[in-house]
Amino acid sequence: MGWALQIRWLWFKKTDKDKPWSGLEFPIHSNAVALFNNSTESQVGNGLNTLFWADKWLLGCSITDLAPLVVTHVTKRTAKTRTVAEALMNQSWTQDIQRGLSMIGLFEFFQLWDVIQEVFLNDDEDLHLWKLEQSGQYSSRSAYHAYHFGKINFEPWRKIWKSWAPAKCKIFIWLAVRNRCWTADRLAKRNLPHPSQCPLCDQEEDVQHLLTTCVFARELWFKVLQPLGLERCVPSHHEKSFASWWRKATK
Repeated sequence: MGWALQIRWLWFKKTDKDKPWSGLEFPIHSNAVALFNNSTESQVGNGLNTLFWADKWLLGCSITDLAPLVVTHVTKRTAKTRTVAEALMNQSWTQDIQRGLSMIGLFEFFQLWDVIQEVFLNDDEDLHLWKLEQSGQYSSRSAYHAYHFGKINFEPWRKIWKSWAPAKCKIFIWLAVRNRCWTADRLAKRNLPHPSQCPLCDQEEDVQHLLTTCVFARELWFKVLQPLGLERCVPSHHEKSFASWWRKATK
C-alpha cells in the first residue's frame, strides 16, 4: 500500500503542477517507480511535460524499449530532465548520446531516427494516461492490485481475519501459520539467545511443535475440545503443521 501511495506522488508530479510540493524530490521506492513507468503512457501535444528518454510516448513505448543500447549512452541526469520539446528542437536529442555506439547500437539509432522524423508537436497540453484504469486516471486501488497480480491466496485467511477473535489473536495465528513466530528455531538462525530445547517437553522447539505436537499442547487441546465432544480432533503426535491440522479439524 505504501508503494501504491508513493505512485500517487509521481502521478500528481506528472499531471498537476499546482501542488505546493511540486518540484520537490521525494524518497520513492524503486518498485513504485517501476510500476509507474510501466503503467503510464503519454500522448504528446506540445512536449513540455513529457520526458523524452524516460516516458512511454513513442508508439506506446519508451525510448528504452525501442533502443536500449542507445539509452545506455545517455546520462541519468539527462534522461530525468530532457523533455520531448527540448529533445526535438534542432534534433538536440542526438547530442545527449555520449561515446560511440556499437554496430547494433547504430542500427537502433537509425531506426529511432526514422521514427522520430514522423513526430510533430502542436499547441495542446501533453496527456498522461494510467493504463490500469479505463478512465485513464490513477487510483491507488488499481496500483495496489497490480502488485498482487498472479498472487496465491493465503489459504486460511478467511478463518483468521473474518473471525470474531481479538486482533492480537488473529495476528498471532497468522504469524504461526506462516512460521514467523520468534521461537527457538528462528532465534538460532539469527544467532540470538534461545533455549536449546522446548522448555515443556525437551523436544526441538518451533511454533508448529508448540501448537500441535508438544504433549502439553495436545493435553490443552484435549481439555478445550473434550467438553464440546470434539476430542477426536485433538492433534496427534505426528502432526507437523498447525495449518494442516487446523484444516482437518475444522472439516
